[in-house]
Amino acid sequence: MAQGAAVSIGAVLGTGVVSLPALAARIAGPAALLAWVALIALSVPLAGSFAARYPDGGGVATYARIAFGRRAATAVGWCFYFAIPAGAPAAAMFGGAYVAAAFGGGTAPRWSPPGS
Repeated sequence: MAQGAAVSIGAVLGTGVVSLPALAARIAGPAALLAWVALIALSVPLAGSFAARYPDGGGVATYARIAFGRRAATAVGWCFYFAIPAGAPAAAMFGGAYVAAAFGGGTAPRWSPPGS
């Protein structure tokens, strides 16, 4: 149960890293930076211990294989494979919004017809 929860949290946190900074800053203001520093300070030793214990490039599928077997690892691997086409545009939109905010760009998409 604990390993399954860890795999789920890792999968959710992966996409949340892109969207959470803006939400945290909106809610907590400058204190959000302290929360991110604390998160990094706690995450680095945890990630290091996983990397030392299970040195494999399989990512989440490796943890699913260790916890639940090859069939679960295959299912997790395929789920991540098919999630990339859906997640990449969303990540690009988040990244574009951050770049637009940093350089003073607008937030609404603009389109002008050819030749105008």
